[in-house]
Amino acid sequence: MIINLEKLKTCNSFAVKIPEHILDLYAKNVNEYFISLEKNFHKVKPSESVDIVSALTSFKEYFNSDSEWEHLTLQSLDILRKGAKGLFFDKIAAFGGMTHVAFAIQGLLEKTHKINPFFQSINNILLDNTTAFLKKSSNKEFNSSGNFEIIKGLSGPLRYFIQFDDEKMKNMAKQIIDVFIKRSKEITILNHNITGWHYYPSKIEEAFMDIDASNGCINYGVSHGMGGPLATLSIAHKSGLHSDMLIDVINGLISEYMNALYYINDIAYWPGRVNFEQYIGAEDMQKSPGRMSWCYGSVGILRTIYMSGDLVCDESIKKFALDELIKIAKMDLSEYQLFQPIVCHGYIGTAAILNAMYLETGRVEFLQKIIEMIEASAVYTIECFLESEKQRTDNPSSRAGLHNHLEGYNGIMQTILSILKSQPSANEKRLLII
Repeated sequence: MIINLEKLKTCNSFAVKIPEHILDLYAKNVNEYFISLEKNFHKVKPSESVDIVSALTSFKEYFNSDSEWEHLTLQSLDILRKGAKGLFFDKIAAFGGMTHVAFAIQGLLEKTHKINPFFQSINNILLDNTTAFLKKSSNKEFNSSGNFEIIKGLSGPLRYFIQFDDEKMKNMAKQIIDVFIKRSKEITILNHNITGWHYYPSKIEEAFMDIDASNGCINYGVSHGMGGPLATLSIAHKSGLHSDMLIDVINGLISEYMNALYYINDIAYWPGRVNFEQYIGAEDMQKSPGRMSWCYGSVGILRTIYMSGDLVCDESIKKFALDELIKIAKMDLSEYQLFQPIVCHGYIGTAAILNAMYLETGRVEFLQKIIEMIEASAVYTIECFLESEKQRTDNPSSRAGLHNHLEGYNGIMQTILSILKSQPSANEKRLLII
């Protein structure tokens, strides 16, 4: 056994209680994950090493052997270093880029201070990458793309930089905030004044869209849309960065969400992306129930709105989001339209959001739904998970796999632990859940 199953199953150490047989299955599955990792380390890619480091950080205290943990961690860091040296992480992205690496190493630093020099070098690379990225901010193309979002854009680095008192990090955060403030100003498209968060999707994004966006689109998702700036700017305001200028921008973003809100059976929903024509009302927009996920669902959006209301002391907005989330928590799980256990658009990402709400409000409705979602996810063995994902998609490049946090087994395993312990991790920061 790599993992001390009895220690991991000690119910008294967990703030959230789940049935013993579910906890037993979960502990065995965690052990199998690390056994598989040990056996197949020669197959690990640089892109996978980041989330592996994060998993090792999360489960350090449950390893039977400190030397075994250190061995696996050093192997992971070696692969990660080689990836960084080979410019594998040459982008700023919070998912697959240097911000992703920085969050993971920051978490590991709390477990072992030996890596502080490496951590500082990662921060320096991220600062350099972000500086290079922002040099393009005066270009017209820069201000008409979706580069403000959380996955690949500036919201990820901003969330990371806000944490630090270091002058270089604070200055970089201020530069991104300045870009966002500029971006928030209205623009004119085909004689219509619309939000500056309008953008023209890339060819890759267009391939996944079922609407014509030749005149651009507006995106309400937390993952790829305005949710990223709303969350990060609210956190920046609370931190005292540009506080006088930010309120109008934050209120403008909230207004965008409130204007797009619609109800079905007294439950709040938002569209995902809308094209320019739908935004100005020239074309009808389909209004139907959506899945209650982190990336595009009402749960993720409402959590972002709640955080914003809380951070800027807007009690009416905070109450609105809380009331709507409570109604969602009371829904039957089958109505959530979630078909996978994953973080991105599955049970566990939604459970992490509801857990944040439970920790902050103490509302039992959230706790009950969290337990249901963990029970639906923790029972997945590695084989069962991979087979279910294989049947779900014929796409050979699907990101679902063993080590991917957002869409793989790694994220399910880590997030369940953070919920059980009531200790949200760096991953929840990276996802803008906290």
